[in-house]
Amino acid sequence: MADILFWPPFPTRERFHDQLFRSVWHFLPFITKFDRLIFPYAGDDFLLLDVDQVLNIAKVFLGKDYDPAIGDYAQRFRGKVQVVQCAGALPLEATANLHGIVVWYAGSAELNAVPNEIAARTGCETCWADPTLVQQETLGLIKFALSLSTKDEIDRLLSNSVYLFFENLKRWTGRPMSVFGNGPTLQQVVDQKFDPGPTLRAVCNSTIADDKAMAHLKPEIAFAGDPVQHGGASLYAGKFRADLQKALTENPNLVFITQLGFVPYFKAATPPSLHTRIIGVGNNRSPEFNIDLTQAFYSSATANIFTMLVLPVAFTISKQVDIYGCDGQEFSKATKPWSHANESDYMGKMAVTHRLHPAFWQRNFAEELTSYYGDMDDIIAAAEKKGIRVRSITPSYVPALAKRFASAL
Repeated sequence: MADILFWPPFPTRERFHDQLFRSVWHFLPFITKFDRLIFPYAGDDFLLLDVDQVLNIAKVFLGKDYDPAIGDYAQRFRGKVQVVQCAGALPLEATANLHGIVVWYAGSAELNAVPNEIAARTGCETCWADPTLVQQETLGLIKFALSLSTKDEIDRLLSNSVYLFFENLKRWTGRPMSVFGNGPTLQQVVDQKFDPGPTLRAVCNSTIADDKAMAHLKPEIAFAGDPVQHGGASLYAGKFRADLQKALTENPNLVFITQLGFVPYFKAATPPSLHTRIIGVGNNRSPEFNIDLTQAFYSSATANIFTMLVLPVAFTISKQVDIYGCDGQEFSKATKPWSHANESDYMGKMAVTHRLHPAFWQRNFAEELTSYYGDMDDIIAAAEKKGIRVRSITPSYVPALAKRFASAL
């Protein structure tokens, strides 16, 4: 095993606590895979730092924007966290046995030279994870933490998901499917109590927290795969995981499908009795969509849950796929995140992710919308070439869905 160094030195206890609690979450599934998390500290109150005390009563120090469960997980890190005084040069012993360096602040070229030099000298990895400057800091940390696993362990993680998928496929295959996005028209489906018929039903993302929607739709599959909103350290992500646990507990037929690398996190946050209903699908940067997971268990890495997971799985299962609640939006309004069912409640809870992950929201939404519309065109065209019938039952701005609109509402 090896150590993980955080850089640069922390100037205040508040900044240290912020990174400590983020790290409790990000390294929780891999706590047996490293010796120490090393935090250099440059504040003049170094002697007042008591790491064991902070970990023992973490809920006292944990900010309101964090998943409160982190306060419970923190005690497991006793003996795994070391704070070293560092007002000048980094002590050599802090770099003697490194797996990698987490750069939590990347705004200084002078400070950035240090991890680059250490990585060049030791061969360790560098993870750029400044939440104010690096858009995908959470995804980067998840990948970095996963790299603590051996190839055999990753292979077992994949093979277990493949096995679970094929076991469930026995009861899924051949059934017509209804898949539900969480756009505003989903609210109409629920409020009007529209019956999708005897179909295999799948929901995604925040719908898991909508008791009314879950009770009406009775889904057998739930999807999510966003690193910040579902795999992150925020109060919102923690609420999603708590709602997922509740849904899996209450509905023994429900299966959750996510990205493969997120599986250890969802298992860490749920009891072992639910783990056989958590499946992870690998992904890659292939320019062509894989819509038959029985031939290769991966999907294309896209920025939207529907093109990344929902439709690849749906097209693997069924020859008839009806789509609801994928509203998209007008290009003229593509300057902010899309609208959702239960909008006021959804965005109110989402505000914490903007505060905890500000760089994640510094995005070109028009560019994302263009990419999503192109991906929907390509993946549906690929499905239809294989004889799969695709319909949009609710109206949509997404061109590929608009031309396949077959309203039944």
